[in-house]
Amino acid sequence: MKLYTFLSSETYHLDPKDVNDLPDTQGAVPIKGMDGQVVILLGNQKKQIEDSLYQGRAVVLQAIENKTDYIPVRIAFHRVTPWFDCLTPFCKKVRKHFYTYGTHIYHMDALEIRKKGLERKIRTPENAYDFSKWHLPQEQRDKQFNELKNSLSEKGFDDSHPLEIMLCRTLGIQDTLQQGHHRMMFCLDMGIRRVAVRFMAVSHAPGWLAPILRGCRKLFKKEKKNG
Repeated sequence: MKLYTFLSSETYHLDPKDVNDLPDTQGAVPIKGMDGQVVILLGNQKKQIEDSLYQGRAVVLQAIENKTDYIPVRIAFHRVTPWFDCLTPFCKKVRKHFYTYGTHIYHMDALEIRKKGLERKIRTPENAYDFSKWHLPQEQRDKQFNELKNSLSEKGFDDSHPLEIMLCRTLGIQDTLQQGHHRMMFCLDMGIRRVAVRFMAVSHAPGWLAPILRGCRKLFKKEKKNG
């Protein structure tokens, strides 16, 4: 069986020390056209399959020796749904039953998440805890807002509650921040740049369809920007 079926849409700049903690992927074959690129293979927390370093150990070790803060990394993963499944990448109700989490936590710059446009909705003090599915009383919204703000202000970012990035969530081709939008808001406002993240995945668009979807997404973003 192939060790992975897709790669993250984004390259993430991660702390090389976190990456170096990973074991090597057994049976990994270097990815064509990605010589010198560091690649992590996402594991499966439920099945106790550990995240592993698919390729790029020499690059990681050199970065540590040079005391480099962050290095570019791609994430490879294997879909957990059948190869013929074309519904899961586009349907949240189906997708939520197949969440697969990696086993390791990595550190990166929160501003990179913002610049990559991974947030589904940028939270602000005005729309914080304003959910479309259910309405929270203003008193409860204010309480949750202040509790999170004070916690980050007094203790900094809590690594035991990392931000969650789902690989290829949007249209099955685009990585997206799954959990942590409110923490992103406070971290950037407070200047807390170093945050903990973990990656998760479910499925991805079929290989033949992915280029078409990327083109459509790129065109839509261009029209939205011009409009």
